[in-house]
Amino acid sequence: MPNTPKVSVIIPIYNVEKYIEQCLESVISQILKDIEILCIDDCSTDSSIKIVESLAKKDNRIKIIRLDANKLPGAARNIGIKNAVGKYISFIDADDYIEPNFLEIAYIKLETLNLNSVWFNIKIFDDIKKTFTKDNYFLTTNKGSLGITFENINNFPINCWNKVYRSSTIKKNNIKFSENIFFEDLEFYYTFFTQFKETYFINERLYIYRLSPNSILSSKKNRNDIFKAVKNIYDYLNKKNIFKNYKVSFIQLIIQSIERSHNIKDMLPYIVDLLKQVNFPKDYNRTDKNNFYDFLNYIIYFNKLSKTRQILNKYYFGVVFIISKFLPIKSYRKKCREKFKKYIF
Repeated sequence: MPNTPKVSVIIPIYNVEKYIEQCLESVISQILKDIEILCIDDCSTDSSIKIVESLAKKDNRIKIIRLDANKLPGAARNIGIKNAVGKYISFIDADDYIEPNFLEIAYIKLETLNLNSVWFNIKIFDDIKKTFTKDNYFLTTNKGSLGITFENINNFPINCWNKVYRSSTIKKNNIKFSENIFFEDLEFYYTFFTQFKETYFINERLYIYRLSPNSILSSKKNRNDIFKAVKNIYDYLNKKNIFKNYKVSFIQLIIQSIERSHNIKDMLPYIVDLLKQVNFPKDYNRTDKNNFYDFLNYIIYFNKLSKTRQILNKYYFGVVFIISKFLPIKSYRKKCREKFKKYIF
């Protein structure tokens, strides 16, 4: 195998004995053979690594890198980036798998168009029902060139694994994943695509994402990590002096993060802490046109209100909701207010 493989495939591994063989077999069986496969052992306690070791004996493209402590997928991927020697990098989750032509199509498109990344559509496999879902992963079905702007950056899935990246771009610009938290993809997505905005969307479902009870999208655990990732993005935007350009998008990102919370009451301390850290709403007191402004403004003071004031506010907002039914307000704003009423009261 040449010293510089065409693609480095990075796979964080932690207690995935049920799925890792299928994942690795799908990578080993790629039509594009000139690849390296970096398996990052995040201190698994099951037989995952034994399975990897068995496959590595048959395929010398598999390399195992062991971490000294469980550091979560972000740290594992960062170690993978550091050790990768391929021209391009693909991140694959150990419980997912890819179609045989995934890497070949990505490589050809990246070489032909001289881009820093390409995106794929995906299939979602429900591991409980053992069926593929009909969920639309992307809102658009158009394939081709795609520009990521401050206006649309929040409109796309932020996951790293349905994309393939130019390795030198990641390394030269020190683009990394958040470490020791979940939702680590979010910071990587923002830091990459605020700098390298041109990509290409391949509308073929060649990456199979497994939706299981243990997946982050399904779990209620560590939901507060999303607000830590958002704070990292805030720091990054300010460091790069581009926060002003992404100010509206950042507020939208906060809104989306809150919407992803299973129970806003439980997440309230984390939300309040985040809003305080980014000086919201003080710095944004002119953003009343934002649909969620009343919602966020109320949340930040929620814990400070006495029970009496909470009751008064409940009836006050109740009256507002009743009145709003007779006002020509936007349907989305009405929906947000109804959601606000549901979660807070």
